[in-house]
Amino acid sequence: MDQLTELVPFLQEQKPEIKILALQHIAGVSGEQPARDVLKKTNIINLLIRLIGDENQTINRLTLTTLINFCQDNDMLNDIVKRNIVPRLVDGTTDTKNKLREIYSILLSNITHTKEGCISLMQYGRELQGFYILKLSNLLTVSEGDEDILVSKKGAWVVNILLNITQIEEGRNIILNQENAIFKSLLPLIQHQSVVIRRGIVGIIRNCCFSETDHPYLLSESIDVLTKILLLIRGSDILTDEEMEGMNQLLHNKPEQASIEREQDKETRKMVIESLIFLTGTKESRAILRDKKTYPIIRNYHLTEKDETIGENIEKIVEMLIRDEEEEDTTAKENKVVEMDTKKDDDDNDASTIEIEEI
Repeated sequence: MDQLTELVPFLQEQKPEIKILALQHIAGVSGEQPARDVLKKTNIINLLIRLIGDENQTINRLTLTTLINFCQDNDMLNDIVKRNIVPRLVDGTTDTKNKLREIYSILLSNITHTKEGCISLMQYGRELQGFYILKLSNLLTVSEGDEDILVSKKGAWVVNILLNITQIEEGRNIILNQENAIFKSLLPLIQHQSVVIRRGIVGIIRNCCFSETDHPYLLSESIDVLTKILLLIRGSDILTDEEMEGMNQLLHNKPEQASIEREQDKETRKMVIESLIFLTGTKESRAILRDKKTYPIIRNYHLTEKDETIGENIEKIVEMLIRDEEEEDTTAKENKVVEMDTKKDDDDNDASTIEIEEI
């Protein structure tokens, strides 16, 4: 392994064939931790970053592949993040003529597994804050020619990047900014043919539902995130007129209702339910969920869900929706004990059983 260090200087050679030979050897072992332990003691990351975008596609591909593997090592990942690599990766990812754009997006996804990488991508606190996020979201939501964005195979890793940044508050603020309308433009992708993209969009929704101050926007008529996630678990059940009263028309019985299946991907269903748990976090949001007749849908869904954890979370939602808020408010007033350090009432704490792990 120690002989690997002798290959590093060849990355500065002028002749492409020599660089390629060195890169092939290094890339071949870059997925192994003993090799990374040796190479991290050299200036290889600095040399590789200089090679990103090389006109020789083989050199460029091997460089990106090696850096992707290096991201498995936390020290090397942190070193890569500090090198102002994000602008070039965004350009490479969003260039529709770039044959290597998927590899660019994989490396960018790895970088956004760190908070520093997310902050760099968001350009947080800078004049062009959110510009890169808008470019990436446009890659998913703006069709090329006659392309149908709901069947397009591009963008699986881009969704993962956007999902990563919504794990931190700053990222959610940018995604939910109503002026740039990024969140609204992404919502139709919840019906995407690709389970990877569909799952990523539901993950973004879930993370954004974590922010209770944004519930009014998320549950507004213009966004109506509630209907969009309920459609995934609506299933083939026929509901009565009384059960559908107040429910969005999209959720009403259809002629083909008996043949409509629920979301097949367990992870996606899990995040739908977690989103609903977050949305029961305030009294006002719970009232909307009741008015929009969420209960009949999750009641029927509960009967078919085989996953124990998801089933338990459904029961939490049911409990929150069928509780008598007025009676509890009256009881609370009668038994109220004033405590200066009380931050939240017990009702609202029920939604905190699921949390987003911040990067």
